[in-house]
Amino acid sequence: MTTTTDQSSTRRTAAVEALGILGSGPEERFDRITRMTQQAFGVPLSFLNLVHHDVVTAQSTQGWQQGGSAPSDQVFCSVTVMHDGPVTVRDATLDPRFKDMAAVREQGIRFYAGAPLSMPDGTQVGTLCIMDAEPRDLSAEELELLTDLARWAERELGHAMDLDRVRRVLAGMTPDPVEVPGHDLQVVTSARESSGDVADWRLAADGTLRLTIGSVSAAGRAAALLASTIRSAVVARTDVELGSDGPALETQIGDDLAASGAVGSLFQVRVEPDTGRMVFVDAGHGLALHLGADGTHTVLRTLDLPIGLQRGSARTHVEGTLEPGDRLVLFTDGVFALDGLPDIDAVATLAVDAGPDFADRALALLPTAPDADVTVAVLTRRPVG
Repeated sequence: MTTTTDQSSTRRTAAVEALGILGSGPEERFDRITRMTQQAFGVPLSFLNLVHHDVVTAQSTQGWQQGGSAPSDQVFCSVTVMHDGPVTVRDATLDPRFKDMAAVREQGIRFYAGAPLSMPDGTQVGTLCIMDAEPRDLSAEELELLTDLARWAERELGHAMDLDRVRRVLAGMTPDPVEVPGHDLQVVTSARESSGDVADWRLAADGTLRLTIGSVSAAGRAAALLASTIRSAVVARTDVELGSDGPALETQIGDDLAASGAVGSLFQVRVEPDTGRMVFVDAGHGLALHLGADGTHTVLRTLDLPIGLQRGSARTHVEGTLEPGDRLVLFTDGVFALDGLPDIDAVATLAVDAGPDFADRALALLPTAPDADVTVAVLTRRPVG
């Protein structure tokens, strides 16, 4: 039995919610699978379970309550969903992982076998499983059959994850506008539902602005789901001093990226509205500009590597000041697809020339690259007087 590192529960939950089927009631396309699974193995119980948050929901079942949910620590499938192959338990009363669960102690479950269900991006969202009150073994041929039935279930789940549902999930993650005392914040984006762009802005409890821009390079919808994972991790740490949680954020995000063969960059800055003091961390992004009120500009970047590629090494923190009239411009690499903006120097030139209208100028250029995912954030400290 081969194990893999558990994927972020946030990522798994985002994928399950994107399916849009929780609480939708019985569906024959899923019931047909659990019915055939029950008959093929001659067991009293079969389930197609979805794992989300700390809960496991029976999306389809034979011999049990349809749509019922249970805490994940009381369900076999919370273990199976962390494996890349089937999990079998001949006699749960002899297995220290499961012997104290209510299903075993109170309901007499002895035998369990389950196969994880994965989405196209590799996110494991649930299981197809069988149970019995009698201990039993499965042959290699039976395990192969269970795996084949699980692949069928995956295809049905994949059909459910249409782009409209993904769009609704990701749209719900868009932050609300914020009022930053003494500053103007504009964000322009053409990012689509499949985009890997990351953008977040919010005021922390101490009154500082946390502004984050980043991107994920991955195939298909994986980019959007991984981007939502990164953003969720960032949001959860809004009130945490930059870098004070050690490698926690790096480990959480890095494992998810590695599991999908993806690469993610991140630029995060904290700004004190009263003083303009700012501190930034650059994880392989480097697409940030400090524009002075006098027309000068500085590219903000460090030599730090992207997320997941610099584990065990502290991130570089760089301090600076946003003086009255200065602007901070952060963007994703989709900007380079816009007409006349092939590199960061060209972006800096346009930003200086456009002054406070840079965000509007970027918006006007979006039609020149209709297939590009572009995100631009501009923070301006208002002049005194």
